[in-house]
Amino acid sequence: MCGIAGIWTTHKRGSIQHELTAMTNALAHRGPDGEGSWYSEEGKLALGHRRLAIIDLSENGAQPMQYQEKYVITFNGEIYNYLELRIELSSKGYAFNTSSDTEVLLAAYDHWGINCLTQFDGMFAFALYDIVKDELFCARDRFGEKPFYYSFHEGSFYFSSEMKALWAAGVPRKPNMSLFYNYLALDLAENPNDQRETFFSGIFKLKAAHYTLFSSNYTIEQKPYWVLSTDSKLDISIEEAGRKLMALLETSVERRLRSDVKVGTSLSGGLDSSTIVALVSKQQTDNHTFSARFPGFAKDEGQFINLVSSTFKTKHHDVIVDEHELLPELDKLVYHQEEPFQTGSIFAQFAVYREARKNDVIVMLDGQGADEVLCGYDKDFQFYYRELVRSSGDRGTFIQRIKENHNCNLNLSSKEHLRIKFPNLYLAMAKMRSATSKKVPLGINPDFHSSFAPKKSPFYDPDDLKSMLKHELTNQGLEKLLRFADRNSMAHSVEVRLPFLYHELIEFVFKLNSYLFLNDGWSKAILRNGIRDTLPEPIVYRKDKVGFEAPHEKWTKANAFDKLYKDSKAALMKEGLMTEQYNQRFKTIIAAKYFNS
Repeated sequence: MCGIAGIWTTHKRGSIQHELTAMTNALAHRGPDGEGSWYSEEGKLALGHRRLAIIDLSENGAQPMQYQEKYVITFNGEIYNYLELRIELSSKGYAFNTSSDTEVLLAAYDHWGINCLTQFDGMFAFALYDIVKDELFCARDRFGEKPFYYSFHEGSFYFSSEMKALWAAGVPRKPNMSLFYNYLALDLAENPNDQRETFFSGIFKLKAAHYTLFSSNYTIEQKPYWVLSTDSKLDISIEEAGRKLMALLETSVERRLRSDVKVGTSLSGGLDSSTIVALVSKQQTDNHTFSARFPGFAKDEGQFINLVSSTFKTKHHDVIVDEHELLPELDKLVYHQEEPFQTGSIFAQFAVYREARKNDVIVMLDGQGADEVLCGYDKDFQFYYRELVRSSGDRGTFIQRIKENHNCNLNLSSKEHLRIKFPNLYLAMAKMRSATSKKVPLGINPDFHSSFAPKKSPFYDPDDLKSMLKHELTNQGLEKLLRFADRNSMAHSVEVRLPFLYHELIEFVFKLNSYLFLNDGWSKAILRNGIRDTLPEPIVYRKDKVGFEAPHEKWTKANAFDKLYKDSKAALMKEGLMTEQYNQRFKTIIAAKYFNS
């Protein structure tokens, strides 16, 4: 829902209205249903909004919204539990003039102040101006589903949902060389050492689960309002854990179906999206499902997609994606994404949301987040193995079952056991090796490496499973996926909602003992146990982890991409970023698109 923008300037100037209009025009795709602006009397603050109408389609839901002559807000997102909060606030004497969640948010702030953030089940980024305090309260949801960018430029503070709005207002577009190094050399689309950074110098993110209070002192201090605990407090069986998980997930789906426009679901054929399709089908019969298909690709999941669609009798839409589709849309995709991405699956997702909009589906539910919450990635199995070694647990059975169920070979080397048994010694040795190593990654220009390689490793290497899952969920991994999904969906004026990212569900899961996550050698064992009587057995007990994968390297080897690849590589070599040995064709093309734009 929507795009937000704003300017706080040190002095009244005639250009502020022109700049705000340029910003909201740049966000038109995020909100085709309406445009609004608000200016403070003294002319120092301007708030802009582009509306995608989802709840309360009338003009009553328009923004920026004023409340009690005390507050004004520009808000992007949804407060899913707004009906429950509305009842609670009504009991405390609050009256409401609209059916929107925006007015509930404003009343919640009036009642609880900053602590209103802990009351919300939602995805959001907003700027709320407290007229009495002369203070701008800016906040972002717990997981970073909705974006909030900001920059200081020529004595003014600018913020927006997307960086293109900042550029439209005159904020410079200058590459952040450190992040381009991370991307080309380390395959990262972020800086885990500083989540505020973007691929452009001087433009920053408000971090997920953080807020800031901005006023005339012109400083940004990002403060957390939610921290996920990994302490195990619940000793329950896998069956009880599965039942509780499903009860929370059903509540989450019910809330995320609240909409005054048509709702559909993404379907990849995997466990997560199939679970969402099953739960949505319980609550609405008119369920549209959308899937990306890759003809001739070994990892096309058509057989599983068809099984789920036929089981739940959905109105299904296949979207065929190949290099012939990608090439003419590449510049548009790059424009909307704003920052580099590593795989062609981003285009496949883009195409799915495009198809949804063509069918008048404005809201899409998706299974994203389950892998990070419930342990769905093979690479994370090693961290539970470390727990077993340290506690002298039955690692032999675990090794056997993981191999049987997921064909996953764990690292059983003497080096790994040294890492587990003597972590301090291992880390000291690793630091010594790092200090003496001057190895330049293959294809990276040595000067580029020496200038911009991170001094501190951006990779996390904990001793236990839940610490790693928390890191993926709140620091490095999930947020980039949420960024991709937000830009792809909003490019087509579609809102994506993620039932697995319900904070009460996640807090429950992280209270559980870690052995439940991989019970009997199954990834996402808690979910499999909870959904096993609802989904077809071939979906519940799928052993292969495909992810949402597209054959992008094959695409870029097609003749149509040859000149683009060669030109891209030549441009990046001229800039001193890579050498002839760099061989990742897709990333070369994408990096050049952003670096030279």
